[in-house]
Amino acid sequence: MMPEWSPEGWKPAYATPLEYLERFILHNALFQDDVRLEGVVITAQPPALVGAVPGGCSMVISQRWLIAADDQNPHPIVSQISAYMQERGFKPLPDSFFGWFREDDGVIVLDAKPDNFVLTPDGILPFDLVLARGVGD
Repeated sequence: MMPEWSPEGWKPAYATPLEYLERFILHNALFQDDVRLEGVVITAQPPALVGAVPGGCSMVISQRWLIAADDQNPHPIVSQISAYMQERGFKPLPDSFFGWFREDDGVIVLDAKPDNFVLTPDGILPFDLVLARGVGD
């Protein structure tokens, strides 16, 4: 997925394989993550992944395991996510799916909802955010 503008606002949309890889390169750079490409699966069988199309490819990725500070409440609350994003120079993105925008480098982040963050002993860490730089340029 990648951010896409529609008449309803910014939303996640299908990405090409290259856009998907660029998304995780950007994620690694912005959030000091370690997402890695492990392989590619190409099959004519009906896809097992939600949103996948028959005959398409699926990227197999890995990333570090995130240990929650509290097993019963592993995700930060919205106000904690807001502070985390603002500390990194992002502002809320109106008309978007849990979106943020950073004007300095034109990065758009979508799907920044609590289940895509873990509150660890070291602080908040995001995963699986939908992001891109310079969308629409």
